[in-house]
Amino acid sequence: MGTKQCNKPNVAYLGPPASYSHQNTISIPRIRSKVGCKSASFSTHPRFDLISLPDAFAAVQSHSSAFAVVPFENSTYGTVVFTLDLLVDRESNYPDVLVCGELYLSVCHCLVGRSFQRRFQQPADERRSDENDRRGTDGGLEQVPSQTNDFRHVSAVYSHPQALGQCEKFLALHLPQAERRDFSSTSKAAERVAEEGPKSRAAAICSGLAAKVNGLEILVEGIQDRDDNSTRFLILKNKDSRQESQDLLSDQSPPVNETEWKTLISFTLPQQPSGTLADVLQTFKDRKLNLTGIHSRPSLEHAWHYVFLIEVQGKREAIGGGSMNDALDELGGKTKGWRWLGSWIDEAKR
Repeated sequence: MGTKQCNKPNVAYLGPPASYSHQNTISIPRIRSKVGCKSASFSTHPRFDLISLPDAFAAVQSHSSAFAVVPFENSTYGTVVFTLDLLVDRESNYPDVLVCGELYLSVCHCLVGRSFQRRFQQPADERRSDENDRRGTDGGLEQVPSQTNDFRHVSAVYSHPQALGQCEKFLALHLPQAERRDFSSTSKAAERVAEEGPKSRAAAICSGLAAKVNGLEILVEGIQDRDDNSTRFLILKNKDSRQESQDLLSDQSPPVNETEWKTLISFTLPQQPSGTLADVLQTFKDRKLNLTGIHSRPSLEHAWHYVFLIEVQGKREAIGGGSMNDALDELGGKTKGWRWLGSWIDEAKR
């Protein structure tokens, strides 16, 4: 497939608007840097929301979008399994999709919907102070503000599975009887509550922005289990694109130090005696390449056979040479098959 470029690249995200993916594309200063063709700022680039993560991957694969922003892992609830499965790509639907960057976003969840009372009687600044006083030493929510009566009518809670998991303590303590329903995104859940009308007994877990966009009340703010709750997003591009992650995120020159980069690799192992996984990991250790993450998903080739994904500090060089390239060259003799899924700048070190 030949190289294709967009004059004003689309940036796809998991929608509808006001999702956390969408907020990443409009609120983080580095994203507003110039993209690709240096004349247009990110804030004026066409952006379009997609209803599912497979849609985002497909948009990059087909060149419908130059980039896509997808959630990868949360500091409280762990990896987004849906994204892992798309990166594993068992049916080779997205062979040209690579990771080219990452973003971090602090996530504050709200319970939103329609209250019996229009607003809590306690002033907002007092509620916020009381809530801070009730948080435990681990950042967890020991109690929530005393206005629990304002959502006792809620019989169902809608949200993305990750958001529901990140608010487990609140739900178990205050809404144990409420049915939980999964939606493709937090903003989609808010949209559904709004569509159900003023008599709906459902509430959504989403951002305050999603509540505002959908005309819903914030019943309780800051219901996540931990104050330091944050999500890491990956930025995807097509391998044929000449645009790089530094074009998307920053005007700074890319770092020279290999430890300031990350590389994602997937691989499967042959059915051999124990130790094959350790042999693969030793390949990176021998070259002093630090592993920062390891994940596994069923390969579906047969039961109890897995695809592994590892994140490694280091960068694959396009012209060859270097520790990462040497390690990748050695993988062919130790794995059944492997795939390089991209190298990008470690934003946690920027």
